[in-house]
Amino acid sequence: MKHDDQFEQRLRRQPPREVPVGWRNEILSAARIAGLRPSTRDPQTSLFSTLIAQLSTFFRPHSLAWAGLAAVWVVILALQLASRDPTAVAARNMRPLSPEMLMVLRQQKLLLAELVERPEPRAAERPKAHPLRPRSDRCHGIFTA
Repeated sequence: MKHDDQFEQRLRRQPPREVPVGWRNEILSAARIAGLRPSTRDPQTSLFSTLIAQLSTFFRPHSLAWAGLAAVWVVILALQLASRDPTAVAARNMRPLSPEMLMVLRQQKLLLAELVERPEPRAAERPKAHPLRPRSDRCHGIFTA
């Protein structure tokens, strides 16, 4: 370790050298050309890596909060799936009733009505249309304040 300290001390004592003018111009022109030239990297890879980097910087500081939020969503989805009504699924998968089955259902309905001693259900009558008449409670005067 003592040798490293001596080396650093010797470097600090040396005056910095000027970069030769020719080298400086070559370096600057190469940098300008490299800046104008399109990159040879795959744009999809760079976009993907940029996206991953942005997401990691967004999620990293609050990882426990994001994990808790994800757990809450998993519980919500599980409860949603558990509370589905199986009759709704069965009703969607059911075929339409045949005319014979409809006739049997009507007969059962009439038999039930007889057993309960209710009169046979009738078709509802349409309400009568009343002709429009002028209203007597309408006020035709002009109100002033």
